[in-house]
Amino acid sequence: MTAERAGAVLEVRDVHVSYGQIQAVRGVSLTVPSGSLVTLIGANGAGKSSTLAAICGLVRAKRGQVLVDGEDVTRWRSHRLVEAGVVQVPEGREILATLTIEENLQLGAWHQGRHLAEGLADVFGRFPVLADRRRLPAGTLSGGEQQMLAIGRALLARPRILLMDEPSMGLAPMLVDEVFGVIERIRAEGTTVLLVEQNAHRALQAADHGYVMETGEVILEGPASELLANERVVEAYLGEAFHEPDPAVSDGGGRFPDAAPPRC
Repeated sequence: MTAERAGAVLEVRDVHVSYGQIQAVRGVSLTVPSGSLVTLIGANGAGKSSTLAAICGLVRAKRGQVLVDGEDVTRWRSHRLVEAGVVQVPEGREILATLTIEENLQLGAWHQGRHLAEGLADVFGRFPVLADRRRLPAGTLSGGEQQMLAIGRALLARPRILLMDEPSMGLAPMLVDEVFGVIERIRAEGTTVLLVEQNAHRALQAADHGYVMETGEVILEGPASELLANERVVEAYLGEAFHEPDPAVSDGGGRFPDAAPPRC
């Protein structure tokens, strides 16, 4: 599947994001067709999370546009975007450890009203471990289970576009496969997914189309199958020689860390 503008549910056009003097995102453009799974890959500090933050209204783009179904939503507040179906699964999961699992899920459905019971039943059907432990504090869950909770919370918002920020971060390889299985099923059911991942190989295996970011810019894009075979991508992101830069500092080559914006 190509990232054609016809039928695009999400478009990002020449978006720039800065934190003080640091330019985190410089002229990023991307297109996400309806029903597709598009991935945005790159090293830590490449600007991926800042791009997501601009899409879902958590930081203001200094320049450029974000469009949903052709409508300019660049200046919309994040709660309005959630109501329109643009929902994020944040990096680090950001569950509330002292609330119960069910209470965490209910937070995702704050605007759903009468659909809450239906949504909870769907999430508990997808993730039986959450159903079995729904009355327990969310902090008792393992890392992989917490990721399932974060995904379930987002699904309760009934997303049309699901923005996923590093869902495999910190997980054991077996759990990474489980999380990607969930992502692929969500997409197969018709939800459009924009996936930010440092696990480039797994992300490109799952995706239709990919964008590669470096130093705040998109340096390469194409069908995911072609990027998997691209020598430049293999050498930089898929081979053993790839090492992530220190997330706290620039690497001296112009790569700056994503600041820590608030999350959806």
